[in-house]
Amino acid sequence: MKARCMVVMFVVAVALFALGRDAVAQSFLFKKIPASEIDKAQVKDAQRIVSALYEKWQAGTFEPVSDRFTAEMKKGLTPELQEQSFGQIKGMFGDYRGMKLVEALTARFLLPRGTIYRFKGSYSKTSQQPEIRVVFDSDGKVSGLWLKPWKDEIQ
Repeated sequence: MKARCMVVMFVVAVALFALGRDAVAQSFLFKKIPASEIDKAQVKDAQRIVSALYEKWQAGTFEPVSDRFTAEMKKGLTPELQEQSFGQIKGMFGDYRGMKLVEALTARFLLPRGTIYRFKGSYSKTSQQPEIRVVFDSDGKVSGLWLKPWKDEIQ
């Protein structure tokens, strides 16, 4: 009976998350890491990785990403996709100026575990601060990289 109840609770939480309307479902799926427990070295690493990408792109260099990225990211983030994405980002937001950490989270149930870092980005053409999300897998490799409109709750 207890196992059945847990399954029902999980299905309800996933359904609420899928609808994207309930912050309770989102906080159920992700756990915020307290500021005192955030891996500051990994935050700096995320900032260095993003800054290095923007520096290369600004210089017109679009090349395969380093071994700091997972095999899936290396396959997906091709030089062609980088060039296309950079053009769109630069057109919308202007030059990259930096990013500031807002929060770090971890998934409560998904394996393998990793860490999600949510930053607010700063750009030359807008006062909007889009989210720059960097995800590290449990081996410390970048397994996700997004630029998206800022939402207070993770989407």
